[in-house]
Amino acid sequence: MIRSCALLHPASCILHLASCFLLSACAPQPLAITREPTHLRLVAADTCGPLVEELAAAYEESHPWATVEVVGVFNSALAERTLREGEADLALLSWVEPSGDGLWSQPFARDGIAIIAHPDTPLDEVGLALLREIYRGRVQEWEGMPLTPVSREEGSGTRAAFESLVMGNLATTPTAVVEPSSDAVVEYVARTPASIGYVSTLRRADGVRVLPVEGVLPTRVTIADGSYPLWRPLAMATMGEPTGEAREFAQWVLGPEGQAIIGRMAQ
Repeated sequence: MIRSCALLHPASCILHLASCFLLSACAPQPLAITREPTHLRLVAADTCGPLVEELAAAYEESHPWATVEVVGVFNSALAERTLREGEADLALLSWVEPSGDGLWSQPFARDGIAIIAHPDTPLDEVGLALLREIYRGRVQEWEGMPLTPVSREEGSGTRAAFESLVMGNLATTPTAVVEPSSDAVVEYVARTPASIGYVSTLRRADGVRVLPVEGVLPTRVTIADGSYPLWRPLAMATMGEPTGEAREFAQWVLGPEGQAIIGRMAQ
């Protein structure tokens, strides 16, 4: 021990210490574990489009062996079909129907459905009953202004969630304007007086007003505690239990780093 060197002649102590360092340098050192490169293919629903890019980039940064490819951002039905056809390893979906045919899914975030209106639309807020009647076509004007309801296309997870939460078994009026993405809904409502639509709260809503529903605005807090009535879970999905890099990615998304990214984007 170095302490015993104090009992030796100084020159002997220096030689002893040098021999200790040489022996230490020659001792076997632990080998760094090098991971084999992996390739993970993600597909996302339109709602999850902003999330998937951020999550993929952050995951690659913290997992340098992994290459993450976003193979497409579609409506939820098409994203799920892409997964089922083997063209993606994991999907981020905005609506998952129970199927019992081997599709594994796990909620990873809550998302609100914001009701948006053109700034000139004479509505300050809506209740669920009024919203249902507007989208049924039973209420076609408000304070003398014709109302134009704007919906998403069939296969949209946001449309499926809206119809489940608002419409029940009632059909959306065939006179509703149908748009192919959340961004297209925002753009149409922003330029069309007396129009009303619905979009994910993860999407930017420039040029429109967000209406309270049952007196509550969609915020991170009201969506999390359920006081805002129009919310749905977003889910990760794989065919069968996730394995390999898909499993690691799913665990990372559910962990502190992934949830911090989701929380930041939801503000």
